Amino acid sequence: MIKIFASLVSIGLIIAGIFTLLWFFMPSFSTQFEPPKIIQVKAYLDNRCSVTNDVFVAEAPKQGRTAKFYDGVAIMRLPEDAKIQLAISKTFPDFKYDDVSQDVAAEVVLVADCSASPRIKSIFDAMNEQFKDK
Repeated sequence: MIKIFASLVSIGLIIAGIFTLLWFFMPSFSTQFEPPKIIQVKAYLDNRCSVTNDVFVAEAPKQGRTAKFYDGVAIMRLPEDAKIQLAISKTFPDFKYDDVSQDVAAEVVLVADCSASPRIKSIFDAMNEQFKDK
């Protein structure tokens, strides 16, 4: 009976030791238990389309939030693990624009390029990166 108790205690100590090592020496392990920080994101619009800037808004799809651009800048407060992309303002329902989401940062540049689909461009960029000479 004492041997069983001693072995259970030693197994518990080993598990606690492993958890402690993971907590202190693997920062990503300890931070995954914390909620993401909220950061202020300044999104700058680089409008290469022939339409006015008022057509576009910055959108955080998972949060369901949008922000208008004022003088080419939209400001949002988002979780640091959120994504942001360009979208069309609801005041312009006849326009269509498809953008690729990107990670948020304190400052991001959202490029509106109507000459080519952003999704197709990202696919070609990824292929060029993968197959370029090293």
